[in-house]
Amino acid sequence: MSQSLHLFNHASTPNLTFPSNTKQCYSYLPKPSTTYNRRFPLISIRASSSSSSDLDSSSPLLVSDNGKGAVISREEEYPVAAGSIEVDAVTETELKENGFRSTRRTKLVCTIGPSTCGFDQLESLAVGGMNVARINMCHGTRDWHRQVIQLVRRLNEEKGYAVAIMMDTEGSEIHMGDLGGSSSAKAEDGEIWTFSVRAFDSTLPERTINVNYDGFAEDVKVGDDLLVDGGMVRFEVIEKIGPDVKCRCTDPGLLLPRANLTFWRDGSLVRERNAMLPTISSKDWLDIDFGIAEGVDFIAISFVKSAEVIKHLKSYIAARSRDGDIAVIAKIESIDSLKNLEEIVQASDGAMVARGDLGAQIPLEQVPSAQQRIVQVCRQLNKPVIVASQLLESMIEYPTPTRAEVADVSEAVRQRADALMLSGESAMGQFPEKALAVLRSVSLRIERWWREEKRHEAMELPDIGSSFSDKISEEICSSAAKMANNLEVDALFVYTKTGHMASLLSRCRPDCPIFAFTTTTSVRRRLNLQWGLIPFRLSFSDDMESNLNKTFSLLKARNLIKSGDLVIAVSDMLQSIQVMNVP
Repeated sequence: MSQSLHLFNHASTPNLTFPSNTKQCYSYLPKPSTTYNRRFPLISIRASSSSSSDLDSSSPLLVSDNGKGAVISREEEYPVAAGSIEVDAVTETELKENGFRSTRRTKLVCTIGPSTCGFDQLESLAVGGMNVARINMCHGTRDWHRQVIQLVRRLNEEKGYAVAIMMDTEGSEIHMGDLGGSSSAKAEDGEIWTFSVRAFDSTLPERTINVNYDGFAEDVKVGDDLLVDGGMVRFEVIEKIGPDVKCRCTDPGLLLPRANLTFWRDGSLVRERNAMLPTISSKDWLDIDFGIAEGVDFIAISFVKSAEVIKHLKSYIAARSRDGDIAVIAKIESIDSLKNLEEIVQASDGAMVARGDLGAQIPLEQVPSAQQRIVQVCRQLNKPVIVASQLLESMIEYPTPTRAEVADVSEAVRQRADALMLSGESAMGQFPEKALAVLRSVSLRIERWWREEKRHEAMELPDIGSSFSDKISEEICSSAAKMANNLEVDALFVYTKTGHMASLLSRCRPDCPIFAFTTTTSVRRRLNLQWGLIPFRLSFSDDMESNLNKTFSLLKARNLIKSGDLVIAVSDMLQSIQVMNVP
């Protein structure tokens, strides 16, 4: 049984107009009571136009028996085999065992490294909830990364997952070398280390680190503080000898290959030369070509300074990619990124709050407010946002997190970021699966608390549509999300070929899960980064009646829904909202 509201914006009806009260007919609904009847009569409502000739006669609408022009849907089973719909295996199990409301909305990104690069380890991460596998081009060879990509693709094909692949570029900022092949080195308090720009023909001398920036010895001064990896290790410059800089360790810690370096003088970041370095280095361009050739789903760009860099890269990808279907993620990790935040986010397909390097460029006490601002701007502009860096840093070595780390993760979930990311915890840590389990359990708990305590929160999101059609889509998704909360529906269904309508629904952060049906595997994987979306791959047509009947049949065959479940359906093919019980 269904109710629906249809808004038509076909090219063949340019004179279509809407009455001033159109929005009110679907935006404002009564709050449900405990005795609310969730069975809906078989009717639908459509927006009126200035004349009957403005309506598209080809629309699949039927006139009801009461003669009042309502729209009805034929309820018939669509005889399609259950195997013709693709859904993530773990999500399917969760839905069957725990129901709609139990699904996790916050997505999880895992950096792949020596601890997790095998097929069995990748499968364990997928079972544990990994939505996106990140490869970091700061480490490893392209052949090594190619093998990881192939294993993730094989995992998706053989096991039914939709794990997306994100390639993270190194960037052209100042960083250390590869530690002579060692996986790490420990710097102890008071030790003297040498940072050098010279090339060594043989093995690196003890406590010597290569630096990639030729002007490093010229720029630093005695007395400067040198921060490694955003402050994980700190040194004080005590002497300069030609290309070598002698430093004393003042804050001990673990040194990792190709870690970022920043230096501070009199309490301020020294960034004159840094600002002159290009955002995308020559190595980055080669890595980007590699990512395009391998068909990664996302490319994350380090140390983005302006929107122009993102626009240039997107045009480059569009010219070289087979289908131009690679999303660009801007990493917000510098002062320039914060200054140009809105423009950068608007130009990109998403953003990452890279708190490690960001904390090396702004005072640490400013990082929490910067994170909240970035998350809010991304949601306002309808771009997915990832909170990254040092979420569970202690779990690199220990099997349980600190209480402060759990509180940090909880705050990111409470801010409703789209995704959380593990870095060293999953790449080189001793307990990658346990770290992922912590992210998963904390996300589920905070999300449940939020729904219980903040039900029907006001959704004050600015209009972002540039065209009339886009604005209608925004209104439809906003109203559908409000209706879903007010009516306590079990799920939102969205049929989308590009993913845009699903993204608009995700932006509204409704209480119920969003079943996003799309026809292509690449769009399905990309949607796996966005909050609340459960992406399915399903062939569908422009006929919503047929799509819904087919979907109900397939999902019921797999015990993912049952008769009587209440759903709201929207589509980017026919601008409409339909409310119905599963037959």
